[in-house]
Amino acid sequence: MKAKLMDNKIISLQVGKVKSLGNKNSKKNLDKSWESASFKDATHEQVWANKLSLVGDEVADKIHHGGLDKAIFANSHENYARWANFLHLNDIPFGALAENLTVTSLHESNVYLGDIHKIGSAILQVSQPRKPCWKISRKWNNKNFTKEIYTSGLTGWYYRVIEEGFIKTEDKISILSQEDIKISILDANHAFNKIDKIILERILKINSIATSFRISIEKKLEGTYTLDYMNVK
Repeated sequence: MKAKLMDNKIISLQVGKVKSLGNKNSKKNLDKSWESASFKDATHEQVWANKLSLVGDEVADKIHHGGLDKAIFANSHENYARWANFLHLNDIPFGALAENLTVTSLHESNVYLGDIHKIGSAILQVSQPRKPCWKISRKWNNKNFTKEIYTSGLTGWYYRVIEEGFIKTEDKISILSQEDIKISILDANHAFNKIDKIILERILKINSIATSFRISIEKKLEGTYTLDYMNVK
């Protein structure tokens, strides 16, 4: 998919607080008590992007989400029809994948590791693919949804914030620079899933990737990486 620069933009922006959900007395995994900030609210106000997050946004699982390298989560709206079909729904709302930025024209196939994007007055860098965890399955009451996202490679991507600034819905996304080693989010995900050593070793040469992603790749190559974080709890 070749996107025109002028078409790359945010069509919805979401932030959310950690909420307590479910039934603490239930013995069923899909009903048990849990905490999540995946139920986010769309806003048309401009939001400040600081080094750790969008102001007003939270994460419940600070081991797998959040931090300097995973400050903002973006997802392509081009994938929404696929997810609605998987969930047997006519459509799904913006922020369905718990993303902060729902974008159009940019997609896992044309967003590359290390890309630097200007959105509003903020400058962001693509640091790694999103790792879908079990909570997205809980959110949509479908135990297979997380693994379907993982297997497809259509995970969305994380940004680190290079320069803080304001972001709002309808902001254009300008591509300021790209790494010499160009590996798309989609290719990185497929290489990770299939343990394509050649591509994974090329990814390790990209200095701008998130430290956590580098460690995951090293574990994948060693055969010690697990997918336990996907299993519904």
